[in-house]
Parts: sequence; structure tokens; C-alpha cells
Amino acid sequence: MAIGFIFFAFSGGCFVVYLSALLLLTIKNNAQYKEQQNWSFKSERPKISVLIALRNEEKNLELLLNGLINQTYPADKFEVILINDHSTDGSELVFNQFKNERNLDHFKWLNLDNEIFGKKKAIAKGIEEAVGSYLLFTDADCQMSESWISDMLICQQNTQAAMVCGPVLLSYNSLIEKVQAIEFSSLIAVAASSIAIHKPTLCNAANFLVRAQDVKEAQVLRKDGNLASGDDVFLLHAMKLQGKTIAFCRIEGAEIETLPVKSFSDFKAQRIRWAGKWRSGFSGSNQGLAIGVWLFHLLFLSGLYLSALNFGSNAFLLIVGLKAVFETFFLKPFNHHKAYQKNIGEIWLMQIAYSLYVLYFGIIIFLSNKYQWKGRNYRY
Repeated sequence: MAIGFIFFAFSGGCFVVYLSALLLLTIKNNAQYKEQQNWSFKSERPKISVLIALRNEEKNLELLLNGLINQTYPADKFEVILINDHSTDGSELVFNQFKNERNLDHFKWLNLDNEIFGKKKAIAKGIEEAVGSYLLFTDADCQMSESWISDMLICQQNTQAAMVCGPVLLSYNSLIEKVQAIEFSSLIAVAASSIAIHKPTLCNAANFLVRAQDVKEAQVLRKDGNLASGDDVFLLHAMKLQGKTIAFCRIEGAEIETLPVKSFSDFKAQRIRWAGKWRSGFSGSNQGLAIGVWLFHLLFLSGLYLSALNFGSNAFLLIVGLKAVFETFFLKPFNHHKAYQKNIGEIWLMQIAYSLYVLYFGIIIFLSNKYQWKGRNYRY
């Protein structure tokens, strides 16, 4: 009985701390969002290189290229470099046709050498070829607004940050894709919040900007060359180790939109691939964060069960309701785009299911040591 009471009190204390943290971060994130909407360029527009590593993106490439040629940033101030990681489809043909029809001299296509493979190697090749004083990264399955380049640079000039991480949203059609989109927005919210309190832990490879000189210096500190994933997080932590300033861009035009995975098997492989970054130990606090999140959801479900058992359904509904309300307000400033705002109510329906999902994948990821990505098999 005493053990049960102690456990209940501990889980309740963790829950109160969680809600308090959400409240404080919500206030900070809202203030940051409002402040950034009034930012503008503070100095001359610099030369920038947009780097995109790709493999078998024939179906998505034209949308990406259209988004890039429609940028409001001066065409003579930026270059686009696509680095091909041995695509087996018609990606290169699509690019060449697009470039020739529009006479785009500032768009370049590079191929990895036959003995070199992987996204990280592709990015490294792009960095070597880039001439911009700033490097801006995205993925080939992404779409962006016309002001994307400008807004990311506006954030850099106003913060003087060595690295600027940007928001990434998932487009969706089906219910399962909608659930993915809401979960993804929570990851972006966590990334932005950690940067806001100067404890950066996460970012997304589909949208970040770095000073060229800083990224070359940070590469020396990285030890993740054997991992297929993590070109974003490991760079973030290398910059953090160097004491570089890191900012998160909340300007609405800086958002990147990407695609959700289409099947459960792809979803599972994606989560295992992401977890490989945490299990490696190279990404510092992310390993502790992942374990902490898993334990929190275990405590939440256990506390929820004990509350219902001892105090009835009203206690159950009160706890679920409090968590949903605080999380709704926490995610609200990250859900301004398109249909996200009207569908944020889905958070209420995901409370128990999401905790079960976290516990399930935590176990699956712990037991897994291999995954498939882009038609290749990997281990970690």
C-alpha cells in the first residue's frame, strides 16, 4: 500500500512538473513568435548556397525546383546544388530538362563517385562545392514558400546565430497522415523550445541554415560517420559543443512542408532510423531525453490507472483533460499553417493512444539494430 502511494505521489509530481514546463514554454514560444513576425533584413543580403542531397526523387523533384526558382531572394545571390546519391530513377533527367528549359545557370547537379554512398557523403560533397557564405539545407521531397530563403536569413541577421533551425510541417490527406502531422509538429515544438531555453537537443534536416565557415569547423568534432542518419542533430550538437549561437526561425514564410510516410512498415523503419541517433550516444542529451520521454509516458499511464482505480472516472477525465489542454496551447503557435489549426483538437483523441505508441516503439527500437532506408539496409 505504501509503495503504491509513493509511486502515485511520484507520478503525480512528475505530471505537475510537466504541465508547469509546458506553461512556461508556451509563454516563451508565443512571445518569440510575435517578435519575429516584425523582423526584416538588417544588412546586405549575403551569398547563399542551398544544398539538397537526394536519391530517387523523380516524383517530387519538379515541385521542389519550382519552389526554388520562385524565391523572392535575388537570383544572383544564391545557388542551388543538388547532390545525387546514386539514384536509379529519372531524377537527373527531370533536373536537366527543368534547368535547360529555364536557363538556370545557378542550379547545379553533382553525382557522388561510384565508391561513395549515403546522404552524409552527399552533403559533404555539396559543402565542398558551395561558394556561399551561408549554407541552407532542405530535402528533395519538400515544398517551400517564396520567401523561405529570405526569412531564414532575416532570422540569422536578427539573432546573429551561427545556426538557424527552421520549422517543418507534414502535409496530409488521410487520418493516419493527420496523426503523423500532429506528432511531427510536437517534435518541432520541442526542438524550438529547447533552443529557446538555450538547451538545443533537436532540429530537422529539411530546414536549417549555417554559416559556411562554422559548419566546416564543426565537421571535425563529429563522430557519426558510421550512421546513415543524423546529418542534422549531430551538426547541432557539434555547434553546441563549440559554443556557437543557435536560433529557431518562427517567421511563417520560413516553414518547409514535407511528406508523411505512407505505410506502417515505412513509419516503423523511420522511427528506428531516428532512434539510431539517440542510441549512438554521440548526440549528447538526446539519449537522456529519449529515455526520459519513455519513462514519463509509463508514469502517466500508470498514474492514470491508479487514479481511476482509487478515485473513479472523474479523476481519469480530469488528468487526461489537463494534459490535453496544456499540450493544445503548447502546440498552437506551431500550427498556424493551412489546416493544422482546425485539426489541433485531434490532440484530445491521442492522449492514451500516443503514450501506448511511445512505450511500444521504445521497446521495438531497443530490440532493433537494423533498418531500411532509400532501398538500402543499415545497422547501428
